[in-house]
Amino acid sequence: MFKSKFVNLSLISVLLLHLFFPIQVIAETFLPQDPGSVYDDLTGDYGILGIASQFHVFAKEKTTINAHTEGNVATGVLSATNNFGTSISTGDLNKEINYAQSVETIISSAETAAFDKRSNKFIVGSNNVITTENDKIVVNGTRLDHLSVDEFYQDREDAQYIDFNKEFENLMLTSNMLMSLDPLKTYTPDDFPDMNNRVIDCTNLVGDQPYVINVAASVLAKNTPLRINNPEGKVLIMNVVDAPTSFSVQSQIQYNNRSNHQTEDFSDANISWNFGNLTEKLEINAPFQGTIIAPCADITVNQSQDGTIIGKNVILNATTNRWDPNEIFTVPNTHDDTTDTTSSSTESSTSESSTEPST
Repeated sequence: MFKSKFVNLSLISVLLLHLFFPIQVIAETFLPQDPGSVYDDLTGDYGILGIASQFHVFAKEKTTINAHTEGNVATGVLSATNNFGTSISTGDLNKEINYAQSVETIISSAETAAFDKRSNKFIVGSNNVITTENDKIVVNGTRLDHLSVDEFYQDREDAQYIDFNKEFENLMLTSNMLMSLDPLKTYTPDDFPDMNNRVIDCTNLVGDQPYVINVAASVLAKNTPLRINNPEGKVLIMNVVDAPTSFSVQSQIQYNNRSNHQTEDFSDANISWNFGNLTEKLEINAPFQGTIIAPCADITVNQSQDGTIIGKNVILNATTNRWDPNEIFTVPNTHDDTTDTTSSSTESSTSESSTEPST
């Protein structure tokens, strides 16, 4: 009996010790691999948007993720209170890269675990504290459960995986150049007499691609859908002209009867919206399809969006999906003079009107 009481007292003592002095998981110091340069990994010719086109979000300063983000991120500072990473797996995307120079907030479920058809490369800047715990990476105190040690990299003090200053200098030049191209057509609100059936039809456009179309910002400020018909999958640049420095998109963008959805098949991602360098604040307040080029803007996405998002700062308050744009190659102002450049009115090639609702 005495022995039994002694054992019980010993067990109680151990429990009390654990209560007041809990067992701590020891994080091991760890030096991640050197990532090298983004140009070692992305070696293709990605057109005038360059490597930015290979990321769902490409932000010079900060990306804030408040909603599920179905894609990868390259950013100066990352604050992610929700998960991100391309989770769908059909075999079209064989590698996903994420880069954050400074990790402010991240959750354990960030990124999608690798599988037999896709690998991951996750890179952080040299100022972050990296350790390991049970063979998992710990970033500034948060363990990342979906990444292996072999998939994690860290900048060296004298190098950066992506030079955002350089990339955004080029993106600003690109945005200006796109704005300077002669448009095949220009659309204003007057070109859409039926506000409930607004259509831009690209079927009969001819000339060199990309096809440049100017759209007045006031068109996108309307709260009815804008449908883009591009059945032949031509590469489109939609220059948003005359936008104020602070602008909100209120029009749902419907593209080829496509719905917003997660995918790793980007073959039909051939529409980009260029907001230029004068837009400082941009809000997306309706479902949107197409890459957003606004290198000087703080972009807030409040509705579902598919495509690359290029901005100074990016805030995601709604589900967004990676949809990398097809490569854009330009030769300035070389469109055929015989191209149909008539503005839309009642012709079917410019603004369709019917009794059926937009789809």
